[in-house]
Amino acid sequence: MHSIGNGISEAPAFHRDPSAPAAAPSAESVERQLQQLLKSPIFARSKELCRFLQFAVEQKLRNRSVRLKEYLIGVTVFGRGESFNPGTDPIVRVQARRLRAKLSLYYETEGYEDSVVIELPSGSYVPVFRPRSATSPELLRPDDPAERRRSVVVLPFVNVGPAENERFSDGLTDELIHVLSKMADLRVVARTSAFHFKGKTDDIRSIGERLGVDALVEGTVRSHGNHLRVSAGLIDVADGAVLWSEVYEQTADEMFAVQEDLSERIAEKIEAQLIHKPQNNPTVEASA
Repeated sequence: MHSIGNGISEAPAFHRDPSAPAAAPSAESVERQLQQLLKSPIFARSKELCRFLQFAVEQKLRNRSVRLKEYLIGVTVFGRGESFNPGTDPIVRVQARRLRAKLSLYYETEGYEDSVVIELPSGSYVPVFRPRSATSPELLRPDDPAERRRSVVVLPFVNVGPAENERFSDGLTDELIHVLSKMADLRVVARTSAFHFKGKTDDIRSIGERLGVDALVEGTVRSHGNHLRVSAGLIDVADGAVLWSEVYEQTADEMFAVQEDLSERIAEKIEAQLIHKPQNNPTVEASA
């Protein structure tokens, strides 16, 4: 102890060891961070992921994380009935992968400077709360690199013209799957799984859950004589919103060349939407 002028002893100063672990965020700061996440554009349109994240965080804050099992989440968050079987219905695992990817995207973009980080470790449904200073960039990303990629399924384009156009619409679907699958930042559902839905009218969200994708591509092919009119759209599986839509009109002089050209043009717009590249064109437009 050191004595100062009035006789009062001054306690020695203690300095925090910079190598010591940072203190865990307070419950109040985690709550604030949760609300910020839920209001962010990345999460705002995905109501199911918001419910998932809020439920998991609140259970952890209430020291109930032991209850965060696949069955409880499926029944409570995703409305599955008491007969829910996680072994045959992958809804929780699929949405957990999407949630991890969304959290990673948020903290790599708009939440880059946030002081509190909320993570959902791979293989667990119990969230982890960390101060930013205690979190290395690697911890903000899912363990599996594939989970950082956006995922998409191209549904078979619907032929609304003569029966002979079926070959063209199926070929266009195949070519688009091929072009998109070459993009390293996209995970594209295989043709076999995509064509399972040909001619069916399943709900978009149901298809998304079954295939575990972020977005869905659908389109139609119309023809009149030698004139083709192809429409294509990109749908957000989380809420059914149209992210992009466009109409292409071409002459069908050479089927394979037209399929290749259209696939490249459509894929470019899909890539721009899902991998956050700037676009110079309006969301909906007609191309000659």
